[in-house]
Amino acid sequence: MKYGLKSDYEFNDSSVITPDVVMREVCDELSEVTKGFVTGNVSEYEGQIESYDMISEIASISAGIAATTKKDIQEQLGAIGERDFKYELYLTVSQVKDYKYRILFVKYPIGGYPVKVVVEQGIADELNNEEGLGYVYTVETKEEFERFLVKIHHFTTF
Repeated sequence: MKYGLKSDYEFNDSSVITPDVVMREVCDELSEVTKGFVTGNVSEYEGQIESYDMISEIASISAGIAATTKKDIQEQLGAIGERDFKYELYLTVSQVKDYKYRILFVKYPIGGYPVKVVVEQGIADELNNEEGLGYVYTVETKEEFERFLVKIHHFTTF
């Protein structure tokens, strides 16, 4: 007996190429086009990729004293060991020692897409054609991510 599961799954070459691999391919092309003068770099990133508020030590202590803890059984179900992957993309210039221009951060789940992209504010302003509209984007597919990176490339200055 067949249950029709096949139609729910589609695995093709482009659906399994993760965003970090796409970024590395774009960086390789940039280095080739600039004859090594500008190099795009992709590195794993451990920190926060978006701006956030920090709670002061005093507020944290007082919240800890007054807090009750609820145990949710749903935390024991579902994916175990699931994590997000985070990378930064930055440019270096061969003629300038210690120069680093961070372009963006990305974060994505094990499936690769959608990918959250946090772009440098000046580049985001150019992408949005207006200042201050935001710098966080959600990109749904590999093809859309490739187009997004090429568009960003046009707004970076070397």
